[in-house]
Amino acid sequence: MKDKIVVITGGGKGLGKELAKTLASEKSYVVICSRNKADLENVREEISKNGGKCDYQVVDVTDEAQVYNFVDAVAKKHGRMDVLINNAGYVNEWKPVDENTEKEFDDNFKTNVYSIFYFLKKTVPVMKKQNSGAIINISSMAGKRGLPNLAAYSASKFAVIGFTQSIAKELKDNDVMCIAVCPGGMHTDMRAKVFGQEDAEKQQEPAFVASVIKDVLLGKIEVPNGGDIVIRHGKISSINSPPE
Repeated sequence: MKDKIVVITGGGKGLGKELAKTLASEKSYVVICSRNKADLENVREEISKNGGKCDYQVVDVTDEAQVYNFVDAVAKKHGRMDVLINNAGYVNEWKPVDENTEKEFDDNFKTNVYSIFYFLKKTVPVMKKQNSGAIINISSMAGKRGLPNLAAYSASKFAVIGFTQSIAKELKDNDVMCIAVCPGGMHTDMRAKVFGQEDAEKQQEPAFVASVIKDVLLGKIEVPNGGDIVIRHGKISSINSPPE
């Protein structure tokens, strides 16, 4: 991973923050984005203090123009993009589907699905040109089995799995890997938002999930192109091939 250009969405906290720190420790050049400038600055400062390289840009991943400008800036500065990790996520409050608002449904898909589409639109041509790359889409256990009272979120995370399988097939001749990562519950603010802080503190640490993703990128853990890896309770639960 040394000197690889790694782009991580939602890189200001939670899993995105841990991914940035973990991959920077492998000497990758990490570029992170989110909507919160203070979070991004804190991550960059922590990485820099430990001798790593990290840039950031404030980006609303649901805004097509902002995403396109961000990816163009990264490609222009570095001349390549080796790894894209679509990590930014949103989840609505725990409630049955008949109580969901249209805005909540839209917010799930805009952040969890549309943002991936926007990033792929600009990143795929770069990776095709260099004939190499890795795309990792963060789905969820909720993308493997539907959760009651989180129907919109589950639907969006199922969509990430389908997206991953399709893109992997499209890029199979360009030496570009595309896989999905499906973590179970993690000790993050997003978990606490839905289930409360006490529950969140009982979940697996995002640093462990980040370490698994690092090992996938290093080739220490093999995930079939278009497949997914499920990480639950601090261990790898399964590695799944895409359907034929």
